[in-house]
Amino acid sequence: MDLVDSLKERLATKLEEYQATQDAYLHYDSFRWQAGSFLTAGVFVFWGLVVSQTRLPPRIIATGATLVALLMSAWVLFAHHYRQLYLCKLARIHEIEEELGMEQHRRFIGSGVDGIRYRSFGPRGHNLDLFVYNLTSLTGCALGIAQGPFTPWLLLPLPIVGLVTAMISINERRIKRLLQDAASHRAGRPAVDS
Repeated sequence: MDLVDSLKERLATKLEEYQATQDAYLHYDSFRWQAGSFLTAGVFVFWGLVVSQTRLPPRIIATGATLVALLMSAWVLFAHHYRQLYLCKLARIHEIEEELGMEQHRRFIGSGVDGIRYRSFGPRGHNLDLFVYNLTSLTGCALGIAQGPFTPWLLLPLPIVGLVTAMISINERRIKRLLQDAASHRAGRPAVDS
């Protein structure tokens, strides 16, 4: 095999990897709201049915609120896991684009390409995930307290939500540091301590 054929084969392999990585990135990114929208709608339908009942005992509302918080915790942790995967996929996309002189995703990072950098404005998707998570997970507490009488059991979702939110915040910093270290390594620079 001569050099030209070898280069063509290498280019074809990179393009295949780029396409597969792009497909995986889009899959992981879209999951959050595909699953999240069904769960969120279901939670609000559930609370609508609960509110329509005549004066349920606080322990029933507290149990429902805790189950909702656990269900939504599973969703947001799974969504965050997928976010970590798609951030790694996106980093690989940036590597391949840099290697092949492509620009689609690289225009969103650093100083962009040829000084052109795209930006998005407003809340980021993962912050909206946490907002929806907190809203849906704590709605039962608010409904139970509003209905009265108050019982400390209505506060049971609070530590669950607090722990999950803290875990996600810590993991978010970890994945960003990991990706920065990888980018520094590729560029031949020493890793930045955070």
